[in-house]
Amino acid sequence: MLKNPTYNLMETASVISKGLYRYDQFHKDAKDCQHCQQIWSTMKQRDEEQLQIVLRHMTEHLDKEMKSAAAAA
Repeated sequence: MLKNPTYNLMETASVISKGLYRYDQFHKDAKDCQHCQQIWSTMKQRDEEQLQIVLRHMTEHLDKEMKSAAAAA
């Protein structure tokens, strides 16, 4: 079983990832508003950066948990 902090990171990565694909549609829908398109592009870029941060740290947690599980076996 995963520890809560690891699970929380996985859940957050999932939520961010699921939302990322929507930005392309939002951008298309805003074809008549350049400012809206800029907002969606900026938000997508920031979410992609946040996802990378979460994934890197989640990997550290998973590695640590796997080592602990292997040592306990």
